[in-house]
Amino acid sequence: MSLARNHMLRTLAGRQSAAQAPVTNNIYDRMLSQLRLHQVALKAIKSRKAKIEAKIGFLPEYQAYVDGVLAAGNGNQDDVIMTIMLWRLDAQQWEGALEIAAHALRHHLVMPSQIARDPATVLVEEMADAALAAADAGTPIPAELAEALTTAQDLTADSDMPDEVRAKAMKALGLAARDAGQLAQAIELCRAALELDPKSGLKTELNRLLKQQANAAAIAAPTDAPPATEDAGPQAGAGV
Repeated sequence: MSLARNHMLRTLAGRQSAAQAPVTNNIYDRMLSQLRLHQVALKAIKSRKAKIEAKIGFLPEYQAYVDGVLAAGNGNQDDVIMTIMLWRLDAQQWEGALEIAAHALRHHLVMPSQIARDPATVLVEEMADAALAAADAGTPIPAELAEALTTAQDLTADSDMPDEVRAKAMKALGLAARDAGQLAQAIELCRAALELDPKSGLKTELNRLLKQQANAAAIAAPTDAPPATEDAGPQAGAGV
């Protein structure tokens, strides 16, 4: 029954999105009603960690619907999938969030009215915050998160957003490059972050990286002094 329900949701969501016309009691209204019930349940939870765990439990109930909407590829405003994008970010489901974000940016969708930020800012800032939280905890930024944040940067390259948000992303990617041993790239990204936000907290880290780069260059540089040679002494028979 679960497989049949998911197939039905994908089909109905795709048909409705393709029609680009609201229908009374349609699949969107049903999913929106379900979303409202889940949001009420989330408001009753005080723990942020518990809220995220609840969202992870709710997300599979929207998978088929989201798949149908994305497959149809039309640009109806859809508060359900935009909320699910944010939930996927909370759940660290980066690839799934990027799928919805690409659709949203392509069709100029907006976040639900209670969310002040636009989709591009939400995408980049949530990923950057997650990466910086890992760095603050003293753990390497996960490679899959760094890759997803790079994709988010590329995806939103033409999107307007606060400089501080873009600086967060560059800082996170700079620290990820540092962790991966990519010194030159780390320096470039940290410099770019500081240009956008001088208060990004990177001055000390950038100086450390520059010193590390100078030390590495000094070790790698050839010496100017000629190599020392042993004195072989007078040749046998000389002066005889």
